[in-house]
Amino acid sequence: MNAGREDPSADEAEQPSRPSRLVVRTWSDGEALLVRQLLETYGIPCQVVSDVPHSLLPLSVDGLGEIRILVPATRVDEARSLLAEHLRQGLEILGGGKDEPPGVDGEGEDEGAA
Repeated sequence: MNAGREDPSADEAEQPSRPSRLVVRTWSDGEALLVRQLLETYGIPCQVVSDVPHSLLPLSVDGLGEIRILVPATRVDEARSLLAEHLRQGLEILGGGKDEPPGVDGEGEDEGAA
């Protein structure tokens, strides 16, 4: 029996054990937090992954501070479109014109849950 869960298969597509795809790579904790909150606001689950705990080493040296934001493989296109649209709107406000968000990976790579 599934106490407290109506449909256990409903969350299966978004489980951390499923393959995740990289959508953003950054070296800024603030940018990672902003992207994570934006994705979650639109119902896109994500994982923020770093090889170095930023609370212990709050700086980047030779890429050590890289932060990767992963989403389920089934939501990659939606996440990239959302991030690109928000960047486009922000650049229009600022009067810029760059199309692709910095750090947003167009290719993407498979990564398992960290």
